[in-house]
Amino acid sequence: MNAASRIDAGFYGKVRTHGDFVGRGLSAAFVGRWDAWLQRGLLAARERHAGGWLDRYLEMPVWRFSAPPSVIDDCACTGVLMPGIDAVGRYFPFVIARQIEGAARAVDSRWHVEACALALSTLAPSFSLTAFESKLATLHEQPVALASCEGVSMWWTQEDGATHRHEGALDASLFLDLLEAYDIAR
Repeated sequence: MNAASRIDAGFYGKVRTHGDFVGRGLSAAFVGRWDAWLQRGLLAARERHAGGWLDRYLEMPVWRFSAPPSVIDDCACTGVLMPGIDAVGRYFPFVIARQIEGAARAVDSRWHVEACALALSTLAPSFSLTAFESKLATLHEQPVALASCEGVSMWWTQEDGATHRHEGALDASLFLDLLEAYDIAR
C-alpha cells in the first residue's frame, strides 16, 4: 500500500446491548453526515410507509458501499450498513466503515465479507463491544484500486447481487431506495 495512504476503520450506530449510540474510529465529519442522512431517511421511511416502515427496515439486507471523497467525508469510504436497534428498542442503522486517505482506494471483497459477519455479530444476545472492537482491528486489509466516478457512490448486497448507483450526497431518496430494494409485500 502507498505509504501516503492511511486507512482507518470504525463503527457507528445502534446495537442491542447498549441504550444509546455506539461509535469509534470514524471522523466527526463522517459521523455527522452519516447521522443526518439516516435521520432524514428514517423520517422519510416513516412518512412513506406509515405502519409498514418497520417491517421493511428490519428486513433490509446488509448493504456494502463504496464512495469517493466528498460524498460522505473528505476521504473515500467503504463499508457495510445494516439495520440496528438499541437496548431500549430504538431503531437506527449500524455501520462499519473504512475511511481511506490518500489515493482513492477501497478494500477487497474479503474485507466486506468479514465486515458483514462482524456487523451481524451485533445481533447476538452475548454481544460484547470490547470483543467487537478487537475483531474490527483484525479485519483483512488488502487494498485494491477503487474505480468510481466523482460524486457517485455504489451500493450492493452479497446475498443476491443487488446493486444501486447513487449520484450526489447522501439523501433520503438513497435510504428509501435501499429500504425498498426488496418488496416485502405485506
